[in-house]
Amino acid sequence: MHAQLAISAAARPMPAIMACQQEADPRVTGKQANLKSMRPQDLMAVEVDRLLEDVRMAFERDLSTATRAAGRLAALLASKLPQQIAAEPARGGLAPWQKCKVQNYIEDQLERSILIKDLAKLVSLSSSHFCRAFKESFGETPHAYIVRARIERARILMLTTSGSLSEIAFSCGLADQAHFCRWFRQTIGMTPGAWRRSHAMAAD
Repeated sequence: MHAQLAISAAARPMPAIMACQQEADPRVTGKQANLKSMRPQDLMAVEVDRLLEDVRMAFERDLSTATRAAGRLAALLASKLPQQIAAEPARGGLAPWQKCKVQNYIEDQLERSILIKDLAKLVSLSSSHFCRAFKESFGETPHAYIVRARIERARILMLTTSGSLSEIAFSCGLADQAHFCRWFRQTIGMTPGAWRRSHAMAAD
């Protein structure tokens, strides 16, 4: 079951808008025009809805595909949720390429141990400089960001799989169920079991 729930490191958050057609299609052109006129938060809502549908459809066919889709959704939420993040990168923060590289690495390694020294080495900074720059860019410490990303992935897996809490904890890189429950309660305000039951009842 652990193997079934493991999130593929190849999963990547998909851009909100992709122009994949070689030839112009009036219907697509009109849709793209509408999307361009939408606010950023509306575009995110569209992308979240699409990814949720991907999870639902994949869950009916293949659990590993569903967990990859869940990973993409978790990465999207993790990159958008902090309210403290300014629209423009703060002075002294990470460069855009560094932010992208760090986010992708965290997403890929979410089910494993993620060390500050490895993140810092990834963008050629000292650990102390990296931590300061990361907080300037993301509005929170690397540790807080990683914990929140793990919890977001766990929430998606609790909604889209029947895995036990211990299995979900393992798939999200948390040491054990007790560790998972403690961080979940601190982040969400209730235990994972209570949260799962409340959302299951809401879906009925």
